[in-house]
Amino acid sequence: MSETKKLGNFTTRMIINVLGIPAILFLIKIGRLPFALFMGLVALLAQVEFYRLMQRKGYQPWSISGIGCGVAWIVVSYFAQELLFPLMILVFLVHMGIILFKPIENATANIAVTLFGFIYIPVMLSILVVLRETTGHLEGGQLVTIIFVTIWICDALAFVFGKWLGKKKIAPSISPGKTWAGCIGGLLGAIATVVLIDYLGWKPAYLQLKDMIVIGLIAGIFGQSGDFIESVIKRDVNVKDSSSLLMGHGGVMDRFDSFLFAPGFVYLYMFFSVWN
Repeated sequence: MSETKKLGNFTTRMIINVLGIPAILFLIKIGRLPFALFMGLVALLAQVEFYRLMQRKGYQPWSISGIGCGVAWIVVSYFAQELLFPLMILVFLVHMGIILFKPIENATANIAVTLFGFIYIPVMLSILVVLRETTGHLEGGQLVTIIFVTIWICDALAFVFGKWLGKKKIAPSISPGKTWAGCIGGLLGAIATVVLIDYLGWKPAYLQLKDMIVIGLIAGIFGQSGDFIESVIKRDVNVKDSSSLLMGHGGVMDRFDSFLFAPGFVYLYMFFSVWN
């Protein structure tokens, strides 16, 4: 890659960061429908990218039904969370019915990638909507802000430590650029972030220091794991980025891969250890 192109990509990345991060934090702060609409847009774009990757792999995902169900899931996660389990059953039954009208060849694989794309992206991203709206306006905003900020800092420090000290690759066949030093640096950064947030008191009142440390561990371990998971998918399809939508940042999946995995563990921890 030429130096001019590298500089152009860096400039594009900086513009997206400068504009995108404050915008996302603002949407988290106001919450309610604007944040749900934002997560719905992210889910829609990422799901389109995923189904296109599967098409490149030779599958024929049922994109219209999968994306339609994804949109419905985000809507219900905001307006009527008590209907999410019935909706999951309905989505499965609808796709089992659709299979009767599709070609028999590769039918099992096609329904599998369709439903995987539905669960992997809109269902997982809807957890952020649920966390934002379940625990009260102020505290829900604080919790989701902690998740976003901690994952962002983890990613940034993983990159810095990887460039600075990284020599030993952690999984070169999956993500050649990831190193042990980077991953450990990102994890330590995530823990330091939540400890600082706890010290400053920028957190929900029901979270103690031990809870914050657990959230930091989840962000540091499973946030980075989400990156590796998406890398497995991309390596399987033999592409570098999920798309070129965000130019120097790749695709929407590339920017939100950590949020497709870590928030689910935060929700489970909150459900079993904090809220009950």
